This record gives sequence, structure tokens and C-alpha cells, in this order.
Amino acid sequence: MKARDVTDASRSKIYEVVQGIPPGCVATYGQVAELAGMPGAARFAGAAMRNCPEGLDLPWHRVVGRRSRTIARVAIEDGMGAGVQRQLLEAEGIRFTESGGIPLREHGWLPIDA
Repeated sequence: MKARDVTDASRSKIYEVVQGIPPGCVATYGQVAELAGMPGAARFAGAAMRNCPEGLDLPWHRVVGRRSRTIARVAIEDGMGAGVQRQLLEAEGIRFTESGGIPLREHGWLPIDA
């Protein structure tokens, strides 16, 4: 997705998808972008989430990065934000592996290919 293709409507689609992620589940940025009709635009989904307008009550903590095909990771890079994201996910019953990953087979919102 090129910068000139970014519109408020595109961001709104991302936010609509994120709003639908149920408690106890996570979705990767790539999945969110694909469900919003923008396959391959995981970075755009991340940018949209970073620049989310105040006042939107989105479950932002349920959007995670992909570490591998079967493991996701807390996507926020700073220590404080990552800690908050992890606490919110754990409060919803998300289990983390010893290495800090999130098993997508257990907590992924959508089925993943093995």
C-alpha cells in the first residue's frame, strides 16, 4: 500500500476489524489488514493503530506482531507499553510462552496454517 492510497476510510476499516477481535483472542497486524481488504498491508495497520484518534475505544492490545507461523508477540516495542499490553492480554486469559510468545493455535482469533 502506497502512502497516496491511505485514506481515512482505509484507517476506519482497520479500526472496524480491530473492534471485532473478541476478548481472549489476538490477531496479527497482517490479519487485520487482510480482513480490512488490504492484504499485505501489515505495516499500514500498525501505523493506523499507532495513530489512532483519541476517543476510539478499541481493544488495541489484542493486535500483535507475528514472530513465526504459530507464535505471535507483543508488538509494542517500548518497555512500558509492552508491559501494559501484556497485562491486558493476561487479564483476558492469554497465555504467554516462557520466551514471551503468544501461541496462535490457542489464542489466535482466526485459524492459522500450520
